[in-house]
Amino acid sequence: MKNYHIPILLIIVMSIVSLFIIGCGTYEEGDDIAANSFKKMTVQEKTMYDAVEKEWYQGKMESIRSAVGKRDIAPRENSVPFIDIANVIKTNNDITLQLESGWNTDHKNRAINCRWDRLDEDWYRKLLLTIGVKDYDLQELIPTEEEVIEDKPLTQKEKDLEYIRNGLKEINVLVDKRQETIIKNLSIFISIEELDELFYKIRGCNEALEYYNKALEQRLISYEDQKILIQLATKCKAIQIGEKLTEWKN
Repeated sequence: MKNYHIPILLIIVMSIVSLFIIGCGTYEEGDDIAANSFKKMTVQEKTMYDAVEKEWYQGKMESIRSAVGKRDIAPRENSVPFIDIANVIKTNNDITLQLESGWNTDHKNRAINCRWDRLDEDWYRKLLLTIGVKDYDLQELIPTEEEVIEDKPLTQKEKDLEYIRNGLKEINVLVDKRQETIIKNLSIFISIEELDELFYKIRGCNEALEYYNKALEQRLISYEDQKILIQLATKCKAIQIGEKLTEWKN
């Protein structure tokens, strides 16, 4: 199945992020535990996480890693990022990511720009709606003399952050369009008769059953799903035959 919602631009964005993320050393909960949490993030979630952590550092992000680490597996790539931990994201944004008095104005503004609500406002608004929050206060940037006198050229970090924002907004637009297409075009879903036939082909293959259940959580089973499920079932059958041949040989 094609991942329409992840354009090549995202890969470029991730490369840019890796160039300017500030090293944070060993994670507070341990590098192995943190690595396990990162494995359970989608590509889009990891890109957003990195953009926030680069300015706020890993200590402020422990609650996010902990919440993600409790997932069984990473969600589907076309899911709304962090939708299952919306409360944790909001708490992290409003309470944990607090400006420190010792920071200069430039540092404070960089930090404000790297809060979750500033990273992608459309995504953040959608996330809050899932937990019943319709309104929230967006902290304004702190005016500086340089900004008042004339337009100040963007720093490389600011350019990179703007590039990430634009990329994430483009991804969200593609995800929304993809969902609309799925809803409107019912012809992409297989029929009841084909579901019965599919049952006999994939039963006994745990990998296929896991894929089937995950797909069904989002929508009906499509013809693209059917192709993948049959491929998984064929793989399972091939493995089973291989095991029998090995036993027979021995």
